[in-house]
Amino acid sequence: MNQALKKRIINSLELLPYGHDLYLHLARKRLGITYRGIFDSFDQAQASAARQLPNQYDVINENKGDHLEQELPAIDKRMLDIDYPLLFWLSQLMKPSQTIWELGGSLGQSFYSFEHYFRYPDDLKWVIEELPAAVKGGEKIAAQRGEQRLAFVESDPASQPSEADIFLTAGTLQYMEPNVTDMLDNFSGLPTHVLIHNLPAHPSESFWTLQYLEVCEVPYKIHSISALIAAMKEKGYELIDQWKNPRQIDIPYHPDKKVEGYCGFYFRNSSCC
Repeated sequence: MNQALKKRIINSLELLPYGHDLYLHLARKRLGITYRGIFDSFDQAQASAARQLPNQYDVINENKGDHLEQELPAIDKRMLDIDYPLLFWLSQLMKPSQTIWELGGSLGQSFYSFEHYFRYPDDLKWVIEELPAAVKGGEKIAAQRGEQRLAFVESDPASQPSEADIFLTAGTLQYMEPNVTDMLDNFSGLPTHVLIHNLPAHPSESFWTLQYLEVCEVPYKIHSISALIAAMKEKGYELIDQWKNPRQIDIPYHPDKKVEGYCGFYFRNSSCC
């Protein structure tokens, strides 16, 4: 196909309703496109996904569970340069007999790798809330290691309220429809400390896009920094620290929605301290 004809086809596609997204979907592998489209809600993004799997968010976890032997050598070495602010605050906040509740967490990489940098306090309980495949794989590894401090629970909005001193989530909120303030209502009492790490954020706007994960597309939320801080303040939390990893997201045809960094936040419950 000559270039002139190809250009005419592309131009024709883009004149169709949602033609931009259609072209990006067809050419994403060749163009190296990871994100496409702007949507007002999770449901709207989900409806526009090119391929939907029954357990699409658990696909990667299932692959890890099927190849645990390959995961084991790296599970203690998850620490990246961008994780140091999170590591610092955990080392300062963790006290004896506390419960850490980690939303996400996969097979327990943070739990295993962070202990190489500081000693965990006595009687620590670290709970990872995850999807079924990750829970199964994480429990298997913990059992193999005889690890009693780490527990796994499946995500279930209808479950009984839990208790936690520290609520931690890293690289997870962008895949979830509920707001973090709504998730905090699942606890019988608000956690004293909230650590949010590796969150794609825009200075002022919240919106959804689609992220391509090789086997499917999934809704992916970009959070408004200002709205998140305001919502946490209304919930009774004070912003203590904020950090940024300069990782960018470019969404074709939407330069005004460019993400300049993935952010982290430490919030402290004002009524507890």
